[in-house]
Amino acid sequence: MNTGKVKFFNAGKGFGIINDDSDNSEIFIHFSQITDEAKILFSEEKVEYEITDTDKGKNAINLQRELDRKIGKIDSFQSGFGFIKTLDSEEKYFIHYSDIEGEGFTKIEDDNEVEFTPSVSEKGLQALRVVVRDKRSALQKFAFFYDWHKALDDLSNLAQEENWDYLNDKTGNLPVLSSYITYTFKRIQNEDKIQYTTKSDGKKFACFNTGLATKKHEEIFAYFEHIDNYPGQRPAREGYLKRATWKFDRFDKESYRLMNYFKNRPELANYFQSAADLIYDTSKRLIPDFDHIADDRENRFPPSFKSLTKPQQIERIKATINTALTRVNRNYKTAIPQYYDGSIQLLLPLCLEDIEKTDVALVVAKEGEVYRANTVLSLDWAYNNARLLARPDREWLNP
Repeated sequence: MNTGKVKFFNAGKGFGIINDDSDNSEIFIHFSQITDEAKILFSEEKVEYEITDTDKGKNAINLQRELDRKIGKIDSFQSGFGFIKTLDSEEKYFIHYSDIEGEGFTKIEDDNEVEFTPSVSEKGLQALRVVVRDKRSALQKFAFFYDWHKALDDLSNLAQEENWDYLNDKTGNLPVLSSYITYTFKRIQNEDKIQYTTKSDGKKFACFNTGLATKKHEEIFAYFEHIDNYPGQRPAREGYLKRATWKFDRFDKESYRLMNYFKNRPELANYFQSAADLIYDTSKRLIPDFDHIADDRENRFPPSFKSLTKPQQIERIKATINTALTRVNRNYKTAIPQYYDGSIQLLLPLCLEDIEKTDVALVVAKEGEVYRANTVLSLDWAYNNARLLARPDREWLNP
């Protein structure tokens, strides 16, 4: 058996490179050649393997890893910590965000499937070197998109005019629209609102309501074809990096003829139980956690604010919150609803430098008989979250 260290591994594509210990040569590795159930390698991990020669170079086969790795699902994860439940038992392992592989605060959600190194600490079972197995969105796991960016461009051109690219990094990715359609589908899927049909010739199709409309106020739907409609397609792969069983067809209006074959009209995603959740109740007290807002989210504030002393920062936040509440009393639309982490929250403007210019959005959540505010968001992040419910009023949420 040869030995080596992993140089890199692309979890999204399932392959990487190993530096062989004998001569430091580069050996290609595909996840299918990892003998363990855990299929993701990480940099500098020690491995053993056999080598086979191919037309494209040396490939590693029958790879075994030095460390024991387990597979589990995120049982809960909030405020940077939670638990993983293993797939082969009911054991729960504590997870802290610092043990997640990747830079910065890595996005982890309930039910994410992960691989991790099991360990035991003074507090019990603990997960180390946690890696999300499949970082594709629910929509990308559901359907194959031949050209994701073109699909977004087509949807943007079909829908009512909107500033979908204010976050654009000049790559043409339309990040706000991408986020919108991705999370809309996730909600639709959770609510079991995807519609399916089989035509008389046996071909299968699927459809969901995007929640967007054309300039003539016609609703826009996403249409899909099943891969079985095309003989000779590779079968769907099970397990890690499972291949999508649907292919994206197009975004189109209800008048697209394929809609004729769906018995039920696809419904809109729903994010709230009562419309009252979308309006700030001025009769309730607001309790801000000033220390958490000022200390833990300092990087989201403008430079002039960060140059103030801590007592000055607290006083400035208090004053701007009072101004925001005064604005809400005059106009209820000042409090903009957003959907985040399964619940409705409200966003209030904080004008820290100029009374006419909002710097950050204060996140307010109802808890019992009061509202609590524990964090702030940049305006682009706030707009992104608020757009799931409706196009936000641009009175102040104007990135």
